Amino acid sequence: MSLLAKWKNTIDARWWIAAFWLVWCAATVLMLLPAKDLPHVNIWDKAEHAGTFFMLMTLAVLGYFKKYSLHRLALLLIAYGIAIECIQFFIPSRSFSVLDMVADSIGVLPVWLIALQLGRT
Repeated sequence: MSLLAKWKNTIDARWWIAAFWLVWCAATVLMLLPAKDLPHVNIWDKAEHAGTFFMLMTLAVLGYFKKYSLHRLALLLIAYGIAIECIQFFIPSRSFSVLDMVADSIGVLPVWLIALQLGRT
């Protein structure tokens, strides 16, 4: 068993699941707030999207890996990113952005690929 797998197994999956849902709720609130109510962060918008979805995918893999396949977790998070963008279309001062959907997917992709590689060893 790899050092990473040993470390991961020392923390109960319920903590990873709780962390996932905490981050998911915070991200959802921030992505659905009107733009004027958002905190100002000096990070490129696409990096914020990619970072958020990188974190969500990491926590999803750590919490749900035994219950769901990596492919399913990745596809669910990508679908969530698309749904958020569609909802933003109807929020004043927010906009629908295909590039945001791409950034969300780019955040999911490295975790998906790394987890696939770690699963093979």
